[in-house]
Amino acid sequence: MPKCFIDGLNDAQLRAVISTAPIILNLAGAGSGKTTVLTRRIAYLNTEKRVGTANMLALTFTRLAGKEMKERVMKLIGEEEGKKLFCNTFHAFAVNVLRRWGHYLGIEDNFTIYDQEDRDEILKRIISEFGNKTSLKKVTERHEACGDYRHEQRKYPEECRVLIEYGYRCKQNNAVDLNRLIDLVIRLWELRPDVLAEYQRAYTHVFVDEFQDTNDEQMRMIELLASPNLFVVGDDFQAIYGWRHARVEYILNFATVYPTCEVIKLEDNYRSTEQIVAAANTLIKHNEKQTEKKLIAHKSGPDIQRLSYKTSSDEAITLARMADYLNRTENIMFKDIAILARTNVQVDNIARYLEKAQVPVQRIIGRDDPYKATAVKPVMNWMYFMFNRKDNIALKKCLINIDARSTFSTELQQLELEAAMKDLSLYEAMQNSFSNSLADRLVNKVLEIERAIEAACAYFPSKCFAVIREIVGVESDKIPYGWLENIQRAEQLIKAWEKSKEEVFENSSVQAFLKYLRYRDIQEKLLEESNAVKVMTVHASKGLEFDTVFIAGLNQDVFPSKRGDIEEERRLCYVALTRAKNRLYVSFTQNTTDWSGNDVPAIPSQFLQEMFS
Repeated sequence: MPKCFIDGLNDAQLRAVISTAPIILNLAGAGSGKTTVLTRRIAYLNTEKRVGTANMLALTFTRLAGKEMKERVMKLIGEEEGKKLFCNTFHAFAVNVLRRWGHYLGIEDNFTIYDQEDRDEILKRIISEFGNKTSLKKVTERHEACGDYRHEQRKYPEECRVLIEYGYRCKQNNAVDLNRLIDLVIRLWELRPDVLAEYQRAYTHVFVDEFQDTNDEQMRMIELLASPNLFVVGDDFQAIYGWRHARVEYILNFATVYPTCEVIKLEDNYRSTEQIVAAANTLIKHNEKQTEKKLIAHKSGPDIQRLSYKTSSDEAITLARMADYLNRTENIMFKDIAILARTNVQVDNIARYLEKAQVPVQRIIGRDDPYKATAVKPVMNWMYFMFNRKDNIALKKCLINIDARSTFSTELQQLELEAAMKDLSLYEAMQNSFSNSLADRLVNKVLEIERAIEAACAYFPSKCFAVIREIVGVESDKIPYGWLENIQRAEQLIKAWEKSKEEVFENSSVQAFLKYLRYRDIQEKLLEESNAVKVMTVHASKGLEFDTVFIAGLNQDVFPSKRGDIEEERRLCYVALTRAKNRLYVSFTQNTTDWSGNDVPAIPSQFLQEMFS
């Protein structure tokens, strides 16, 4: 066996890498080297047991985690064999399946993925057309809770009526709802057992990372694959996505469901100091629903600093000063410092004070989307439409680029009526129209973009973006202040995405990029390399690590949230603590601001007492 497969492994890690058990539950504590175990097991099976990487399916929680794993595998066994490994998210796997077999469900391979913004826009329109007999909130609750709306029609008639129409419009637009990607694969496999059998034959070994975050649909996908060799790795102490319908019970009950499985615990923590590990262990023991394990530290460091401030403004000001002080006096780079908080409101407040103090800051929040910047969005709309001409949502957004009044015009209403009567897409109706100036302008613009893409051979997203921007973007001499910076930022990110795909020999086409944009995770923002303090919610920090971590706003009813499950909130605090490698600061405020803007007394979080008791 090559020395690189076992070099530096502890006994538990080695056991996980070379075990002959077909079903394995790897309970991996924070900082215990689970990625090392996963990648070396894949390499070991490939070289020592002659299992081809094309016969392995590695499902991860984030694309960045999948990319890191695949890069490590390629270093161990070489690019030729490593590039055959599918190592990506459940959503990315679902997209691959639907691109190949979606035609059985009436989905063409160039389908668009609708995210929450697209979905809400369509649902609002349908609710209005149906007489406003229900609300968007009620409809989205049904959408998230129910797989087959027809079974719920008696109980929720209006909501299900809207959702059935929404499903029809998605199909009409050759679009798939982001939240239904995995559900559609399950439906496909149940409808076509022959397609499922092909995947069962192909994937003899299935690996699932972050198994504690698995939801019902993902678990059903794993069950349908029925791989004879299943390796799941996770940590129930870090199960923090119950609000996304993840079920911690799947990891807690795994050994009961698979009674012949081998359970291997990784408890040695190589990330954090014994002071940090002790606080994490002491905190998490207050939970009742959990597996039995305890982190073991291997280094010492400074004591955890517990800080108190009068207000959140005082807290943010001091955190900015401390980050700057650590950078100047301890030579800790800004990028190695993270400030974590429970809510986006807190993140925004802290980031503002860092900016005021002229401390470089990078917010890792979902709202800060460079692809939705005013200067960038029209180009993205055209990209979506050019690669799926049935996408009426994208088409109408492109029409606004041509004429801001177009979506309210009589000409458009006539075209939509014609499309409905002849069962055509809106663009097909426009192509068949001979006396509609709006249609003429749109079709001519499409032909212009088509010719430009062809002439420039713009078949990769960065080049395609540049070509379309040249045609539909604001002229450079008229561009408003700040827009050019947003455009350049988007271009840099697209190039970074292309590079990241090429490094692991994966599809970097325009269509692949457009699909990725809809299911990408918040950590993708870290592709923007910058020496800046990272400010984010604790949820966004999952899987990351930093030399120095500040956890701000540890007040009762904030963290833990008064709306959250207390055990999941405690696991979330455990995640926050274990992001820190060497220095950890935890802080709370004596006052907080209520909804009226008044200062009211605040109580320190119960977690502060629990982690130090």
